[in-house]
Amino acid sequence: MICDLAQDGQIPSFAADVCIVGAGAAGITLAAELARQGKRVLLLESGGREVEEDVQRLNLCEKTGHPLKAPHPGRFRALGGTTTRWGGQILEMREQDFEAYAAVPGSGWPILKSTLQPYYQRALHAEGLATVLQADEEVWRQAGVSMPVFGEGMVPYCTRWCPEPNFSRLYREVLASSNLCVVLHATACAVLLDAGGCTVVGIRCRDLSGNERVFHAQSYVLCLGMMETINFLLQPLENGRAAPWQQSEWLGRHVQSHIDYNAAKIVPVDPQRLAQIFSSIYLNGRKYHPKLHLDAQAQRKDGIFSIAGTIACISRMENEVRQMKTAARNLLRGNVAVIGWRDVKQVLWLWPIFLRVGYNHLVQHRAYWPKDATYWLRVHCEQEPLSASRMTLSSERDALGMFRSRLDWQVSPLEWKTIQKFTAMTQRALESAGLATLEPQPELALEDGYRSIPFDDSYHWAGGTRMAASATDGVVDLNLKLHGVRNAYVCSSSVFPSSGFANPVHTLLALTLRLADHLTETD
Repeated sequence: MICDLAQDGQIPSFAADVCIVGAGAAGITLAAELARQGKRVLLLESGGREVEEDVQRLNLCEKTGHPLKAPHPGRFRALGGTTTRWGGQILEMREQDFEAYAAVPGSGWPILKSTLQPYYQRALHAEGLATVLQADEEVWRQAGVSMPVFGEGMVPYCTRWCPEPNFSRLYREVLASSNLCVVLHATACAVLLDAGGCTVVGIRCRDLSGNERVFHAQSYVLCLGMMETINFLLQPLENGRAAPWQQSEWLGRHVQSHIDYNAAKIVPVDPQRLAQIFSSIYLNGRKYHPKLHLDAQAQRKDGIFSIAGTIACISRMENEVRQMKTAARNLLRGNVAVIGWRDVKQVLWLWPIFLRVGYNHLVQHRAYWPKDATYWLRVHCEQEPLSASRMTLSSERDALGMFRSRLDWQVSPLEWKTIQKFTAMTQRALESAGLATLEPQPELALEDGYRSIPFDDSYHWAGGTRMAASATDGVVDLNLKLHGVRNAYVCSSSVFPSSGFANPVHTLLALTLRLADHLTETD
């Protein structure tokens, strides 16, 4: 059932085994899995059924450090969280991303990829991708193109995209089930501990109208976004004492994202073949996006970080084409209610492009690249596991009385070196393949050329509640339980010790399903 703290006079009494804070990808997936295994689950969401501006303002934070275009546009408080806006792209982290190596301090996870591998498989089902092609070679074969070879160091690969990226729609029936209680407009403002300070006994929630309620369960899981997780754990306790996690030197430290940057303009030599290799592929209702990454041997030889790149196609019609694609996807998924009159007008106004997009998609099974497009190598670079970036609390309070966040984001010389190396290797690879020439950005020739660039951050924030076997090395243990606390867990990308170049959702959902098994087994 779904209730609303802001609208319902009384929230029904609900005896919960597990209370989950945050109804985004991880929260909904965890709730659905636990409910399937017979648990009674309470799911608390800060927003409503749709994104609301006054609730979104709770995300505002202070930023210092390296120029950052904005720290909050990729974060959404609503049923479904960021899945209400993301594209749905998923990718496993590589085996070497879990392994430590001497050139990078803090690298490696306390678990191996083999531990997560079965959960990666289950995550595909949770994402609606049970029938997706898992071998890149098979994607290329069915697309009718030979898998490209770019020589030493450069590896082509494909990401997969969820057919229904909005988890509030994907799990619509589960969210309405009787052993799952969803409470909207319930922003977690305080955690309540017992007298010993080692057991969570409740979560205090408020809405913007002043309604307040304390929710109880046997176990508690924070499935908030990375920034929201750290902010919540940093908030002072009501009794003035410090919580066990607040005594950790790791809380809020070493936060990281992916540096997104248009590193070089691409001038096609063979435009048709370039599009054959790098335009998105559509097969049996599934989308695959070809990209390039640096292999582990080349990465470790130069002592740099994981990095990948895609060809970004930029057109003056980019927004219009994107809007048409969104309308077409919603129509194919049966989401007619979300198609507005603006979408219809756009299709009528640009019907020749609409037909071309449709022909490419349905007949050629490829994405449409407009003729006026310019092409850029857009890199996605991992940041240092022990990044100098940090999140703390500012002195300003939000509408609910909570301290806002202060984000100090830093970009390091080694991250810049990684981008320089990858751009040069991509330039050699595309030119030797006869596909394109590259015109790198002028600042790439400078050792400190990154210092004034306002990079994008990919909205792929991670770190700040690092996973570690010992409380001296992190904030949560190998089962994501907060060190020093008996019954509270963190299931967020904030637990990532490092992030590779893959967007974090797929790995987060693998961790989510592993946590669901742990909570069931330890009952």
